[in-house]
Amino acid sequence: MAVTGYYRLMEFDHLVINVRDGMDEAAQTFEQLGFIVTPPSLHSIGSLNRTVVFDTSYIELLGYPPGAPPPARPELAQRPPGPLALVFRTGDADAAHRDLAASGFKPRPVQCFSRPVRNDAGIDVEAVFRVTRLEPDALPGAWVYFCQHLTPELIWRPQWRRHAIGARSIRAIDIDVAEIAPAVGAYICATGATRSSNAAILQLAAGCTLRFARAATTGIAGVVLSAVNPALAQRTMRIAGLSVNFVGEPLS
Repeated sequence: MAVTGYYRLMEFDHLVINVRDGMDEAAQTFEQLGFIVTPPSLHSIGSLNRTVVFDTSYIELLGYPPGAPPPARPELAQRPPGPLALVFRTGDADAAHRDLAASGFKPRPVQCFSRPVRNDAGIDVEAVFRVTRLEPDALPGAWVYFCQHLTPELIWRPQWRRHAIGARSIRAIDIDVAEIAPAVGAYICATGATRSSNAAILQLAAGCTLRFARAATTGIAGVVLSAVNPALAQRTMRIAGLSVNFVGEPLS
């Protein structure tokens, strides 16, 4: 597979955590730790989400109303709660689809959907997304999507990024895979990530890295957040089946 197309090198957009019908409990866990969690919002395709927004990325808690798993997102009921997918940002979902297909992948058709967000005037407006998804097993260790935000100003609102815990950004994603070398090659092909001096680490745009480890059980293992709270440096938490680590970031 070859890296082609203008949309690479990609930025990391968001990490999806499947909470199934346990949205309230999942959101409360993040809130009790000092994260701001956005109000619940129902997608036009039937899924329910809340987000933990950082400076350039976010964690998405994704599920569905109790007793109403959406037919358009069957994986939410079929898969266990916990880390579900890694989503990379693209400026053009159709171009990403074409480019992925040209690189040997088999992306699903581009899907357009929306969800309401209440703006500062108290009016509900639609946040709109266009998403290209690979098949769940197309890349080792994670299901991968590519998201085009048509209304990014409705997602990255300042009042949602002022976390009491001091978290500012996603700095790294830890992925457990069966074999590191082929996994690294596949992610380079899909995202345009660049190699680092460490053969198990890939560099994305905007300072985020993908870190691979060999393991018997594969999947999204953890996330590293930068934080301006010095007390959090080198601290580790376990949240929603995910290892959450912190690194210090200077105040600016």
